[in-house]
Amino acid sequence: MIFRKAKLDDVTAIVDIAVESVSQDPLPVKIDRSAMTDVVKLCLQPAHFAWVAEDDDGVIVASVVALVQTGFWFEKLQCSVLLFYTRKPAAGMPLLREFARWVKSRSGIKLAIVSLEPGADPRLVKFFKKVGFDRESIQLTYVRNAS
Repeated sequence: MIFRKAKLDDVTAIVDIAVESVSQDPLPVKIDRSAMTDVVKLCLQPAHFAWVAEDDDGVIVASVVALVQTGFWFEKLQCSVLLFYTRKPAAGMPLLREFARWVKSRSGIKLAIVSLEPGADPRLVKFFKKVGFDRESIQLTYVRNAS
């Protein structure tokens, strides 16, 4: 398994993984592959984070994508994870470790946020707390039905 920064050739595979991810416990919204493609391309820039896990056959099996932006209510930057999904259990944790290292290496990032889906593996929570993501918040979501 190879763990590496994503590149332009990986965008379609990352979007496929993202679609699979949001289809696990789907919300009543229309998936917009075009918008996902645009955001993944943006996240390929060094200011953001986009990594993949590639299996021995060269197939992308996992990805972590995060967007960095100016903090709304504080000085410096906020990093928000947009995508974490793996098709192979052994592929996800090395990407998350790299993400945590990356966040900590960027002094301009003052907040990094990861939202986990309902029913997420409790080991993910334990992992994130172990690497310093230890402030829990309640997230509530309003979803308007797709039209």
